[in-house]
Amino acid sequence: MQKVIDDACNFERAVLKESSKPRSLVTKLVMKIRNKIFTLKGRTNYFFLRHTAPRSDNLSASEKQFFEVGDWVEVRQMREIAGTLDEHGKCNGLYFMPEMEEYCGKRFQIIKIAKKIRLESTGELRKLRVPSYFLDKVYCNGNFQGGCDRLCFHYWRAVWLKPIE
Repeated sequence: MQKVIDDACNFERAVLKESSKPRSLVTKLVMKIRNKIFTLKGRTNYFFLRHTAPRSDNLSASEKQFFEVGDWVEVRQMREIAGTLDEHGKCNGLYFMPEMEEYCGKRFQIIKIAKKIRLESTGELRKLRVPSYFLDKVYCNGNFQGGCDRLCFHYWRAVWLKPIE
């Protein structure tokens, strides 16, 4: 039992020691620039498609379609999805992230319907006006977010998905 307590204390000391070291201004600046370059690189093609794609008003009808857990869906092609986005790259307030493009045209099973989210910035629990869907084995790899390692689920709008019969 004492070993467990000692290990926990050693871990805590190491974390506190590491977090107490201030990063140099140069290191912070280099990391910030690196992250901006990764993000800009990833979004270049995405922004081009978004601004050149025809507006897809006919897809808005499928936004009223709801899926259930266990349903199989196909992610629409990027050109179709780009037509559903506003000038900020959002569909009903939800960003289409550049990492999501690699899943276009592929089939997945819905594993969860997101109706509420907790905002990390404030801790507030917020109810979503339009449900979003989590797809099986579809995670953000963070390549265009500065190399983030969190592996978060992507949130998908119904308009970006089509049912498989």
